[in-house]
Amino acid sequence: MPGAKVVTASPDPGLSGQFRGADLVVGNLECPVVLEPPAAMDTRKIPLWSDASNLRILTDFGFTHVSLNNNHIFDLFEEGLDETRGLLDNAGIGAFGIDHGALSQYRRVTAKGITLGMAAVNWVETQFCGHLSRDLRDLDVGSLKKDCDFLIMFLHWGDDHNIFINADQQEAARRLIDQGADLIIGHHPHVTQGYEVYKGKHIFYSLGNFIFTPREEYASLPYSIRYEDCRENVLFQRPECKIGMYVRVVFDRTGYEVAGVYPVYREETLPAELPASLASFFDDMLKRMNGQVRESAYELNEAGRRMILARYTLPLILTHPLYWPVFFRKLSVGKAMRFVRQGRMGKLWKR
Repeated sequence: MPGAKVVTASPDPGLSGQFRGADLVVGNLECPVVLEPPAAMDTRKIPLWSDASNLRILTDFGFTHVSLNNNHIFDLFEEGLDETRGLLDNAGIGAFGIDHGALSQYRRVTAKGITLGMAAVNWVETQFCGHLSRDLRDLDVGSLKKDCDFLIMFLHWGDDHNIFINADQQEAARRLIDQGADLIIGHHPHVTQGYEVYKGKHIFYSLGNFIFTPREEYASLPYSIRYEDCRENVLFQRPECKIGMYVRVVFDRTGYEVAGVYPVYREETLPAELPASLASFFDDMLKRMNGQVRESAYELNEAGRRMILARYTLPLILTHPLYWPVFFRKLSVGKAMRFVRQGRMGKLWKR
């Protein structure tokens, strides 16, 4: 998510050099890319986009393909999506993940005689682009697997800012592997989550942010959201949000191996190598995340959701009326009743 603000800095040469020589560099592009700020926006949510000049960053890192199946790619409607695809084509970056025009949810790529199939699914705010993609229940994973040597699934899922996975993620990931998927890459929470090997296949539940501009840096948003609203400080400035990961995978005719899982650190928009001062913090976080995945300790996910809500989300919303329209659109009666029944309201009030 390079952002609407033009980025003048250049990628860290040590980090970008790690990507040189790769046959494919694939990621999730979390927003539309346009030449001019939009004249019309969907104010049912907080719409985000990236300035077209920032595509330079993706090419500097050698990205060859991006998934577009996420909850922000449709923020500027189908016109923004069409412009994004055209700009990506001009930059030599292949897009996949949704069924729209020349785009397809599934893409087949061959490198050095090995064929990879890539498919993407979005479970987050699908009311904005659900008509452009099939859910897991509608994808014939077995047939996709027959079309390629290795099938990679990209899943947009999980709970925002929560380093612990939920039960739906693990159940779905393992079911996909049972159906024929070879590798699963997750994204959406804006933080890293744990990973595991299931039946010899790797599942990365979330790689966190890589290239990312927080919304406070945008020059124009419908609710006058600015840096002084503190969301940047209380959520995106946490070290958990500033640390992301990338994965190096080597395929051959007989299978594949994960050659490395590497942390990155984002001070502003661009990632760099993790500072030595945060190495122990990351090691501890990774140990906790992988332990939670190994034990299927979903209660840690629920505790994380309560902490984020109580410490960050509710105080921000209650003190900034500009967030109220989005909040009340998302808060259904059913959600409110479940919230009270589970005792969360009482716990928050006692705090």
